[in-house]
Amino acid sequence: MFPFFMPNCKYAVQLTNYGNKKVYIWTQNLKSRIMFSVKRAFSILSMAVLFLVACSPEDGDTGPAGPVGPEGPIGPAGTNGTNGTNGTNGIDGIDGKNGTVPVVTTFFVDSATWTMPMGVNGIVNSINVPQITSAIVTDGAVLVFQSSDNPSGTSTTWTALPYTDGIFSYLFNYATGVVNLKITVTLNGSVPNLQAASDHTYKVVIIPPAVKIDGFDPKTYEEVQMVYDLKD
Repeated sequence: MFPFFMPNCKYAVQLTNYGNKKVYIWTQNLKSRIMFSVKRAFSILSMAVLFLVACSPEDGDTGPAGPVGPEGPIGPAGTNGTNGTNGTNGIDGIDGKNGTVPVVTTFFVDSATWTMPMGVNGIVNSINVPQITSAIVTDGAVLVFQSSDNPSGTSTTWTALPYTDGIFSYLFNYATGVVNLKITVTLNGSVPNLQAASDHTYKVVIIPPAVKIDGFDPKTYEEVQMVYDLKD
């Protein structure tokens, strides 16, 4: 047995003859050096990994929220939705009353048509007014206006009956289809004669029950025009 150095190997080995074979035996020193080299390499690799992990940045506290960014552009308009179904028709209302307005008729009464019946304190006359129905007599109203400033029928001054001028009293009443006129003397004991009669124009206003205003007592025809919006 003698020292021997293997080619390309810097570690010493011993050569032992076993019969005709030569065996190279690695020394214990070589094995120890190899293990050391492996451990050192593993240690270096482990330290490198730990260094990389240790040097990685740690998460800090969450910073404040950044400012709101600018508003983005308006997106394209969406498609129109489908039309809804039509609602059901409402219930028909109750029919109102038929509209109606007062009927106005004008009559010229000649002085020659007045009469003075026996037993009547005054002179009388009658005007036929077919528009005065029984319903008017029962529930409606009839207004009579007299004018003497222009007997032609184009008078502009109308005075409601009954009225008195200080000497004569002008009265009226009505029934179905007729207006009765009467003139009396206001002086006690006096009885008018036919000379008291003169030409007069009368305007008769027939008010149906539907438009009658209780308590309405006009003194002039203009008041009736204003209340009932009458146009001549």
